[in-house]
Amino acid sequence: MPQARSHSSGNTIFQIGLTDLNAIKSAAVAAGKETENIVNAQLLMRLPDYDHLGPAGASKLTVQFLHILPTWQGAASWQPIRQRNETYALSIDNGILTIDAQSSWALANAMSTLYQLLEVKKSDGNLLQLSIPGYPHNIADSPAFPHRGLLLDVARTFYPVSWIKDLIVQLSEFKLNVLHLHLTDTSAWTLEVEKYPELAKHLSYKDLSGNDMSYSREQVRDMVEFARIRGVSLVPEIDGPAHAPALATVEPVQLTVAASAEFSTGDFAVEAPAGTWNFTSAKVTSLIADVFRQLGSDFSTAPYLHVGGDEPRASSLCEALTDATLKAQCLKECTAKYGGSPYAANCAPVAKKPVDATQKFWFPEVLNSKIQQYFDAIVPQELRLPVAAWSGVRADMDVSLPHRAANPSKPVLQLWEFPESNATAGLTTEDCQNYDLIQSSATHPQGKDPTVADAGWMYLECGAGQNWISMAQNYWCNRASWVTLYSQSITQHYEPSMATPQCQKAFVGAEIAIWGEITGPGNSMSLIFPRAVALAERAWSNPKALTWQDLSAAGAPPTWYWEQHLKDALARLNTVVENFEMRGVGVSRLQPKFCKDHPEYCTNYTLPYLPKTPEKPRAAQRQAEPLI
Repeated sequence: MPQARSHSSGNTIFQIGLTDLNAIKSAAVAAGKETENIVNAQLLMRLPDYDHLGPAGASKLTVQFLHILPTWQGAASWQPIRQRNETYALSIDNGILTIDAQSSWALANAMSTLYQLLEVKKSDGNLLQLSIPGYPHNIADSPAFPHRGLLLDVARTFYPVSWIKDLIVQLSEFKLNVLHLHLTDTSAWTLEVEKYPELAKHLSYKDLSGNDMSYSREQVRDMVEFARIRGVSLVPEIDGPAHAPALATVEPVQLTVAASAEFSTGDFAVEAPAGTWNFTSAKVTSLIADVFRQLGSDFSTAPYLHVGGDEPRASSLCEALTDATLKAQCLKECTAKYGGSPYAANCAPVAKKPVDATQKFWFPEVLNSKIQQYFDAIVPQELRLPVAAWSGVRADMDVSLPHRAANPSKPVLQLWEFPESNATAGLTTEDCQNYDLIQSSATHPQGKDPTVADAGWMYLECGAGQNWISMAQNYWCNRASWVTLYSQSITQHYEPSMATPQCQKAFVGAEIAIWGEITGPGNSMSLIFPRAVALAERAWSNPKALTWQDLSAAGAPPTWYWEQHLKDALARLNTVVENFEMRGVGVSRLQPKFCKDHPEYCTNYTLPYLPKTPEKPRAAQRQAEPLI
């Protein structure tokens, strides 16, 4: 997984011995250092210890790398994600292994495919037997979407470098090619900044010895290269103007407003703790711009730098206003503390003031222009990378993301919510002309009735535990199923404008998320896998898709889709789970092991529970073709 675009195979077994592996290694060395590094990372380093490999016999494998890859030169080798060539061909036939890959990204994909073709067994003498079943194989492959990602929140919960590297290894096996690091939030700042050492010193978590739990520039550059040779790009995010570190409100940093314990209520933030950058301060915007200069240098493969932009509260933003009268009026209307409500219509983030409104609407009349100034100030003029932000900056706050002349690539909007069916404002066809889009919606409706409660989609930790804020049962959205991740079109949306050809072409892909409120190194792998692999096939192969209307009210897919797509996908995902377990990686099961070993029993039991008379789905007729 994911399935290749074109794959023909046979019915024999090709035995692999030590001499064959050495032939692959020698051919890689001859093809250049770049090829050698990628082949080692994506294939040879994944294999069992050579000392325990069974008898090799006479060498029978000839290996050909058809292209000499250029040496990676950091920033000079950067390409927009739409222009990265991930297409490859791989053939193992007549004793010849041929790899046709013209870029490092393509070769990483080819090697992950070759690794998945291998089967490892133990002989009676406890020696490992390596083989390729289904020989011969001829594969030609390319992705439907160039962005296939996972967001990891390292601010609310810190993940060690070693854990992140393990995650990168797992992601790269399934051609998930973007790891989005949410580096900052109200809880912590996790990045060492050379020019401002006080950020990590005062705002990061501390271990039991009092050491900063943050990433140094050396560690960042090492992770970027570690990921690159495995076909993965790291995207850094510095969130703002909301979701700024709460502890930065005091000396010696003094960078945030509405960030003390007294402000940590629903009046000032969507969740505790509250914190907003003091965006009217040139000191603050200059500091963040310097941070993005460092990120642009160190994250040399990032397709974009993420500037955040989610979940603002009018009251918190008003705390940064320099006009005392305006500030007092805003707090009076937009906080329960002073007699108003943060949920009042005129305090909500909206792009435009309603034409029939008589009272002051704080975002369109006061705050949106200042938020625009914040984003203009923090993105350096010389920045060579495009920026990404959460889609609310556009749909809710009418912000135009900075588009620097240093790079002609479009900025990116990341969709994090499926808007209500009666939404009157949102993204437009013009937005699709000016921005690329990433599908990352936390939830989606399901069933033909749009009033049915949302179900989980791209947020993997939803439904995984008690609501830590209210102490009530469960979380704010229910658990995303692998079926939803696999089957639903990632370009679907409520808004009619999003169905236009222009908006469909604007989608560069999708990104699932693992946020840090209730997760950490101990349980995240089981929340990510194997569901991330279902998303990997959706974003790479783009098989026939469903929309939310095609599911039953309970979220079940139609019988025909189970028969034609999900049954086979489930069998392959069960094998993925077994492989993870054999490698000692704890992941979630999708079925009892008996169902993996004897699927016919479980399939027969499943069938009566699926909708019996499904309607012909709208999206299901689209063939697996690139949407870019």
